[in-house]
Amino acid sequence: MVTNIRRPDTVGRRRREREARERAILRAASRLFLTKGIPATTVNDIARACHLAKGTLYLYFRSKEEIAFSLLLQSTEDLLAALRNALDGTAPAAKQLECLALAYYRFFVSQPASFRYMFVVPHESYSGRVADELVERWGAVGRAALGLVAALLEQGVDDGALVVTNPWATAVGLWSAVTGVIVIPSQEVRRPFVGRVDLERLVVETVRSLVKGMRPERPRSRCKGGSRTAPTTQMRRPGSSRNNAIPKSLPSSSRASG
Repeated sequence: MVTNIRRPDTVGRRRREREARERAILRAASRLFLTKGIPATTVNDIARACHLAKGTLYLYFRSKEEIAFSLLLQSTEDLLAALRNALDGTAPAAKQLECLALAYYRFFVSQPASFRYMFVVPHESYSGRVADELVERWGAVGRAALGLVAALLEQGVDDGALVVTNPWATAVGLWSAVTGVIVIPSQEVRRPFVGRVDLERLVVETVRSLVKGMRPERPRSRCKGGSRTAPTTQMRRPGSSRNNAIPKSLPSSSRASG
């Protein structure tokens, strides 16, 4: 009589153990890269931080560059997911652009290490230093994130709400501007001349100003006698308040002051 003995799920257990070890290596490497920088960090540093032998670490990653790039890919994928969750297909393009910018800022607030690793820590080109398929995958994820912005600009053009000649280039410019608005005021070294800024409101107002410049020009009304009315400009002292409502498409979060 043959009795079927059910073996434990060793394959699944080993896969989970490997994934847990890879996550631990990436966490330790992230801390080192953020404090020492990528060039100054060695594989030995990462192995010691993980309490692993150097040879054991190579069972999980081929090189320091692969570790660094894996972190970059993971952070970019997390950001793309956050941006996609912020979209509201029923809202006008301009409002959705504000929601994307807020999601971007709130990613900075909720995952500051990932944001800094992507946009503050210097990275050299990984082409030729990690597997081509990894570089291609990262490129696809990054293009998908920028594609969300470009698609909204195209939607605004189709609706007649925006005038944009090159949606992709404009998306790159808009994303770069918002990144700078988040990164520069949030750096402690710039506090003496920047002061304390409500970054969330600054992000929204920046997007609104940029989008305003993309709207079609409207004919100016004429005064009696045929002269055109001069546009009025409101000047505000630093520190004065203005009630610019922030979109409610995203859940409220605490606003960082930089």
